[in-house]
Amino acid sequence: MNWKKLLCAGLSGALLLGALTGCSDKPADPTPAGTPAADDVAYQTAGITRDTVLFTADGEEAVADEYLYWLLNAIAVAKNSGYLSDDTAWEEEIEGTPTADYLKEMALENTKLYTVAMAKINEAGLTLSEEDMTSIQSQMDSMATMLEMYYGVTLQEYLDQQCISQAAYQKMAYEVPMLVTNLQEQYTEAGDFTPTDEDIQNMIESEGIYSCKHILLTFPENEDGSEVTDEQKAEVKAQADALLAEIQGAEDPIAAFDTAMNEKSGDGRDPETNELYKPQGYTFLSDGSLVDGSGSLVSSFVQTGIALAEGEISQPVETDYGYHILLGQNPDNEETRAVYPNYAMNQLVDQWMADAKVETTAAYDALDPKAFYDNLIELSKQWQAEKEAEAAAQASASPAAETESPAASEAPVESPAA
Repeated sequence: MNWKKLLCAGLSGALLLGALTGCSDKPADPTPAGTPAADDVAYQTAGITRDTVLFTADGEEAVADEYLYWLLNAIAVAKNSGYLSDDTAWEEEIEGTPTADYLKEMALENTKLYTVAMAKINEAGLTLSEEDMTSIQSQMDSMATMLEMYYGVTLQEYLDQQCISQAAYQKMAYEVPMLVTNLQEQYTEAGDFTPTDEDIQNMIESEGIYSCKHILLTFPENEDGSEVTDEQKAEVKAQADALLAEIQGAEDPIAAFDTAMNEKSGDGRDPETNELYKPQGYTFLSDGSLVDGSGSLVSSFVQTGIALAEGEISQPVETDYGYHILLGQNPDNEETRAVYPNYAMNQLVDQWMADAKVETTAAYDALDPKAFYDNLIELSKQWQAEKEAEAAAQASASPAAETESPAASEAPVESPAA
């Protein structure tokens, strides 16, 4: 349950080359006069400069530089979902809404999230420290290195393909989430996110939070690396059945469960003390993710745990690791309470979004998603052709290309490109 409302504008989106509420009184088109910058991809694809205001949310301006990134994202999502298979598909509807309007609204909602957040951040007077900016620059540098290493593109080339400037990307991917985290900490320190027992219970019910302890009887590891046999599985299952019967027959089954767990469970242990890493069990969501954000659980474990009442002990459950015996617990615990500020912040952001006053501009109304996408595809092809021409020029100018021809030498020399 990490704070995740502000969508990370990171590498989760595919590279373009590889993927492929308005008001009655509109403000005048704010496109500035003069010649756009040569690297203004927004102007080259949508006919508006990157600083063109497309809407305001609570008085905070949202410009093309940020919006067009999310419009491209919306188009990619639609294509990956089976829509927009050809040009005629643009004339159809998505969920009862004309395609262009649907995609523009998707992009508006995503951009609105950052815009509303910035309005609240500005109200609170929060800014990033020099240390924060140094950390952000380090992350941007790491991203640039990864792009070069794994995709063979520069950071600028990647961002151009996403139709966003480095400044806007850095703002959405790093600056706004960091500032919102700071805002959350401010609310928490002020006591605004101090929960009552009722608040915790409401969070548990609305988010679907569960908690279980478990005993794991592990499958053996064969020395030759072979898979566990059915006979070996049956032997572990018999041990689990016997242990369950022993626990259920005890005068205090819960205490007997804890004793068996601490003595026999094959779950992770401290190599020095031999104590279990998670004697308190696991607290998780219905999708299996742990509430502390440290990982996720296998589906059979999760489904069994969800069905258990507090104090109820399960039958042995098989996973790839072995057989588990689960004990249902009350999910109102330290881990759950620790993530309440994240939950409360999410609720607050939802309220911000619902209450935000959005006013679109004439430039927003005139924006044509299909024309924008078609132009970006053509521009992408042009970039690709330029890169190929540059690579060819570099190859022809390399020392290997200057090797004397086979006719002038005693033996032919094979080209490095062969």
